[in-house]
Amino acid sequence: MSKDTSVIDVQDVFLGKINTICGKFGLNNIMAQIYAILYLSDKPLSLNDMVERLKISKGSASINIRALERYGAVRQVWVRGSRKDYYEAEHDIEKVVLDRIRSMAEGRLSEVDDMIKSSYKAFDSMKIQGEGEKEAMTVVKDRLTRLENLHNQAKSMFDMFNLAVANKGKHE
Repeated sequence: MSKDTSVIDVQDVFLGKINTICGKFGLNNIMAQIYAILYLSDKPLSLNDMVERLKISKGSASINIRALERYGAVRQVWVRGSRKDYYEAEHDIEKVVLDRIRSMAEGRLSEVDDMIKSSYKAFDSMKIQGEGEKEAMTVVKDRLTRLENLHNQAKSMFDMFNLAVANKGKHE
């Protein structure tokens, strides 16, 4: 970049990279762009500021800012002399990322737990009709057990992750 590079140019490079990363992870790039623009801003921004800067619809900006608020990644702030809603990013990006990873992992682990329990419940209510079905049921039971073991390992890893994050915060 030339020495005439502006803050907007630097933000644009960052936003372009955010889009690439989000695409690879299947994440919502509008939400990431809103967080990024607020994170890099030296002052709170209104919804209109974000719409204009990111060239997105006001509806999309509104939906995504509400989600970011729920995640604790942004907060609404008061700006003297204005009746608009203004927002600023949580500047502890490590906290934002770790909270989001934790939330996503908890949701997926809970879904898998429900799937395993439902499958076992269906398995337990089955009535075996014939030798062939008995063999098939043995395979199903074995595979459900393997899945449950893998799920338990994943939960243990998640518990260790949570413990490490909690301990890191105590030592800072």
